Amino acid sequence: MKVARLIKPGEILLEEVAKPQVKKGTEVLLKTLYFGICGSDMQIYHGLHKYAAMPVIMGHEVAALIEEVGTDVSDYKVGQKVAVEPQIYCGECYPCQIGRFNVCENLKVFGVHTDGFNAEYVVCDQKYLHHVPDDMDPQILALVEPFAVGVGSAKRSSRLAGGNVCVIGAGTIGNFTAQAAKGLGAKKVLVTDLVDDKLNYALECGIDYVENTSKMSLKEAIEKNFGKQKADVIIDCVGMPIIFEQMLEAARPSSDLVVTGNYKKSVTIEMPLIQRQEISVLGHMMYVREDYTDAIRLLYEGKVNTEKIISKVYDFDNYPEAYLYWENNPQDVMKILVNVGDK
Repeated sequence: MKVARLIKPGEILLEEVAKPQVKKGTEVLLKTLYFGICGSDMQIYHGLHKYAAMPVIMGHEVAALIEEVGTDVSDYKVGQKVAVEPQIYCGECYPCQIGRFNVCENLKVFGVHTDGFNAEYVVCDQKYLHHVPDDMDPQILALVEPFAVGVGSAKRSSRLAGGNVCVIGAGTIGNFTAQAAKGLGAKKVLVTDLVDDKLNYALECGIDYVENTSKMSLKEAIEKNFGKQKADVIIDCVGMPIIFEQMLEAARPSSDLVVTGNYKKSVTIEMPLIQRQEISVLGHMMYVREDYTDAIRLLYEGKVNTEKIISKVYDFDNYPEAYLYWENNPQDVMKILVNVGDK
């Protein structure tokens, strides 16, 4: 079978290897239909991801079909489509015991710390699988993982329901977070970005307000659209120190700041503002199983606008070209999919 292995930064090798075998009773053999490429994959590709292994078979966003099941697998059968939760957790630490597998003290992620789904076939344990409707479009199925990030991000604050929510960043995760916030009960949602095309698409997705913050500050954008109540929740889907500074400046007393963007640099925090205004800063990491369930349901029911999310689809043989396209056309990319087995 064919795999795509990142040998070193900027070099992906397509190679033939032996098809993996089911060795444990709880394992399944998956045939990859599509996998997605995301911003963290780009970081790994460039050697900028602090914790990624190398060489590594990347890929953590996947639509798959069950090819074979182990002797102890009873909830899944050959021929079923499945979503795969790519978090590898120990199941023994305290976060795992309370269902927060996303912050397992020994967490690894398929395609980051160990080989993932940039391959024709992958073996994994059944505990990472999720049932999906038989007629779910495999390209939409490949969007479950990134949309689950948005669902988990929106649900991180207890102030979401009936609240004003500002999402910073109109890329894939920002768009999905804003749509999830709408679908999960926010009163009004504002999205900010520097790219008008992505902001316009957010409006097409039913988002209430958008603002280009190259033309006004985040604080001004929030006050313009939410008035005196301002934002109950501000969600950072970008991950830059300047963004956190702007969030803190724009927050009102008793706001929640949710950090979803992947920060690569330390942030200087104005601690008196947080303490004296009782601002809550909430870290957010990926998703829990309930977020995956919500993501599958909302996507399948057509509650999520995905019309312009998939920017381009490559065949597996041309997979390395996808990274070159993204590098040369960053403003045009929301999500790139790779067709592996949907022939």
